[in-house]
Amino acid sequence: MTKTTCTPADFYYSDYWGITEAPSTSPHSAGRIEEETGFLTALCNAAGGDGTASKVERDHIFGMASVKGYTPEAIAKIDDLADAAESKTIEEIASDAKMAMSIGTLRFAAGAILFESIKAASKDGLDEKEMEMIFCIAEIMEVSKERVQTMMEVVAEEEELKKKRIAACISNHPCLAPEYKD
Repeated sequence: MTKTTCTPADFYYSDYWGITEAPSTSPHSAGRIEEETGFLTALCNAAGGDGTASKVERDHIFGMASVKGYTPEAIAKIDDLADAAESKTIEEIASDAKMAMSIGTLRFAAGAILFESIKAASKDGLDEKEMEMIFCIAEIMEVSKERVQTMMEVVAEEEELKKKRIAACISNHPCLAPEYKD
């Protein structure tokens, strides 16, 4: 009998991104905690770009990090990273982005970092200041404004698709969040 083993991280990376192994635990990694912290710092910087990293933004970052199989050590840093992000200058955020782009597999993850940053910051509505931070991070990561705009459109499209999926499949589920009920 064949036994299947698939971690939540394996599923996430494969199903969502088409990646065959968790980058921070791959042979290409520069160090797991460094890569995870670099990724989380960018998300927190985007979420805190408006001066407040809200509970819903933080919850999204915690959930994403958990599903990706991040270490408890990295996950434990999220609130501190989010708190720090609330008062960072654009220069500090640019410095953080530059550092992230020098760490192992993160050098290849600019698009994913920006996409997840947009998703996190969008959880309470994408504020103009958050967009400014995202575009700052993108510039340092050498990602065009047009590509970031496309990512923003994809995030919005995914939310609309989620609503359609819920309506088609589980519209009367008793555990459904109020914003998705008919």
